[in-house]
Amino acid sequence: MKIARTLIICLFSFFALQACMIDGKEQNTDSADASNSDAAQKEIIVYGSDGCSHCVDFKNQLDSAGLAYTFYDVEKDQSRGDEMLMKVQKTGFQGYIRFPVVEVDGIVRVAPSFDQFEKAL
Repeated sequence: MKIARTLIICLFSFFALQACMIDGKEQNTDSADASNSDAAQKEIIVYGSDGCSHCVDFKNQLDSAGLAYTFYDVEKDQSRGDEMLMKVQKTGFQGYIRFPVVEVDGIVRVAPSFDQFEKAL
């Protein structure tokens, strides 16, 4: 079981990094409707990799906007990778999971643009 889990995480990481480096159509999946509460009060979680240029850019934009967030490198922390996979699966998302995966107050989006993210706030 542990070997299968490790294999799944390794394969996921490979495809996620590969997808991260490929420019293409963004895929966006919401698990719920965004609320109208103040953005500063919303919990922002970003799942990705320190080696992913999309993740680095997204974090830089969050920093520039002055938004507080928590970043989890799923390549370094397998439990966070598992957590991210479960959250994405609950949304019904189908296709390659691209980084970053962003959760705002329980709403999960796969590889959103920063503009899409801001609109959800």
